[in-house]
Amino acid sequence: MNETKWLTGVDGEAMLEFASERLSPRQWVLLSSAAVRRLWDLFPEGVLRDAIDFAERSAHPLPAAARTEWIAKIDAATLKAVTVAELAQREIVRSCDPDAADLDAPVLSRPNQIAPAFPLFQAASRSARNAIEWIANALTEGVQAVRVLFLEPNEEMFALARQRVDEAAETRTNANRAANNAIRMKARGDEIADEAAGAKNKRLFESIALEEVRKVEEGARQRGGDYDLDEKRDRAARKLLAQHLREIVGNPFTPPRFEPAWRTSTVVQLAQGIFDDRAFDRLPILADALLDADCDEETVLRHCRGTELHTAKEPVPHVRGCWVIETILQRYESLAPEKPAGKKPKPRRRTRLEDLDLGFPLDLGDDRLA
Repeated sequence: MNETKWLTGVDGEAMLEFASERLSPRQWVLLSSAAVRRLWDLFPEGVLRDAIDFAERSAHPLPAAARTEWIAKIDAATLKAVTVAELAQREIVRSCDPDAADLDAPVLSRPNQIAPAFPLFQAASRSARNAIEWIANALTEGVQAVRVLFLEPNEEMFALARQRVDEAAETRTNANRAANNAIRMKARGDEIADEAAGAKNKRLFESIALEEVRKVEEGARQRGGDYDLDEKRDRAARKLLAQHLREIVGNPFTPPRFEPAWRTSTVVQLAQGIFDDRAFDRLPILADALLDADCDEETVLRHCRGTELHTAKEPVPHVRGCWVIETILQRYESLAPEKPAGKKPKPRRRTRLEDLDLGFPLDLGDDRLA
């Protein structure tokens, strides 16, 4: 790893390998929180969001007793959060009648009567039921990710948080896709029912309905084993990790200069407000305030304006822990010095959650919404 690769690279795993042994406990918490925040929209208002916010705001790693207290609060809030997620998803797919998913045949007035659109209605109901179940699973996996934020802050914690976030994000995608498919098949079933109402050959329309169902369900199975899609997700995850490392660590090769005189009351107040409110759109205003304080450090000003020389064209994804804000608030931690060359370190491997017994009591059993 060199300075150019750090500033321009998109391989976050290589950057993490370079920095992992020198990150502080708080930086591990900030990296983990940035990862878990990807699930923010999955969580209802309340304890789960409060927990992420609290972990990000903590200036120092929490003592064991405080972490245990937060884990208890998260566990207590889980059932309610899952129920809220299920009810919200049920409302989205209500028209698809998810409770009819187990029907094997339509209720008809005559034994020889044909319901041409029934295969679509049945498949829509089945997808709607899946959408509700999978969003509950996604929420449960997301809770595990939030819970991990209150483990001992280190690389293992970060690996576990990323794993749970990846699992929850994938399950949420499947749940949303199932909901979209349910609505789509219900609408198509209504169309076929209308078209077949006055037709003599109703079995033709039944065949059309069956073919529609086959296409949708085969498409879902093919997406489940899409190697190219997995590759794209992996590249995107590596790139996001690289951006988060640059955001929190800054440039470990050439630390920027910051004069105490630039830390005026206006600059500090703006920085604190940006941190508290996650109002990163105010960073250009902070750059102006720094200029008024005679700041002439180009790296600092460019980071605030999003015009860094080595960044790509897309905007920098700012997170709590931004090195400029941390520097102004006198909390920035540069990487510890590299250890002297000695034995070659063992290769890092990403920790798997199933390798550890973390005591996650999240089996909801029969308490979930039917």
